[in-house]
Amino acid sequence: MQNQKTNGSLRKLRKTVPVGAFTLVELLVVIAIVAILAALLLPALNNAKEHGRATLCKSNMRQVTLGIQLYTDENDFYFPWPGDVNRNLEPDWVWGGQSAINPFNPVSWTAPDFGFRADAGSVYTYVTTLPRVEPDKYDKASLNNTYPVYRCPSTGKLGERLRVNYSMNGWLNPGVKPTPTSDPVPEKGVLHTTVVNPSEKVLLVNEDPKTMNNASFYPLGTAVNGQFTIHLGRVNLSFIDGHVESLSDKQVRNMLKNSAHYFDTTQP
Repeated sequence: MQNQKTNGSLRKLRKTVPVGAFTLVELLVVIAIVAILAALLLPALNNAKEHGRATLCKSNMRQVTLGIQLYTDENDFYFPWPGDVNRNLEPDWVWGGQSAINPFNPVSWTAPDFGFRADAGSVYTYVTTLPRVEPDKYDKASLNNTYPVYRCPSTGKLGERLRVNYSMNGWLNPGVKPTPTSDPVPEKGVLHTTVVNPSEKVLLVNEDPKTMNNASFYPLGTAVNGQFTIHLGRVNLSFIDGHVESLSDKQVRNMLKNSAHYFDTTQP
């Protein structure tokens, strides 16, 4: 009788416990394994995404650099001007800029004169094939026009609001004197045909948007202690001859300390 009761109890137990069900311990083990795998794969996924953004940034920089070269070809081989904060002269490559940026206050990003106007710049047509917008034709709506080719996709909301994320070598500006004893850059700027070692002279850098008061930088000047947008430990920059490279932050800083990035101002 006892055995019959025991067998009956076992049959009832089998009916109440589903066959193949996970125990709580097994579920916790599975969850822990999934969490570990996610933690291992997430950095690799983020790196893959950043690699894609870095590649797009280099492509954009290359297109802008080619546009600058086309501009020189059609303007007696003179480079466009890097410009300064709200200077807005005809040959300036982009217009706009601000005297200060508070990157921690997004409210300041909405000011009507915040950021840069690519479509008013001298190279805009050569970069995009679109007609340049005349300054007096601007309205409040067009002040915020954005053109992806001028942007680095890794610069976030601030970079998006600035609308231009690349800075041009400031030694191309007329009137500047790289050293106290050097001649100033001539009134019309720098001739492409006079540049010595163009493959070694930086044209554009991918500056950190938090330091972009204007769209220019000075090797041996503001760029030495400046900040750059870092893509997996590397900085994108282009050179006068048109090629684009990705170098480590340390390499870029060492390079920009070299007086080789000045331009010969002796022109015919």
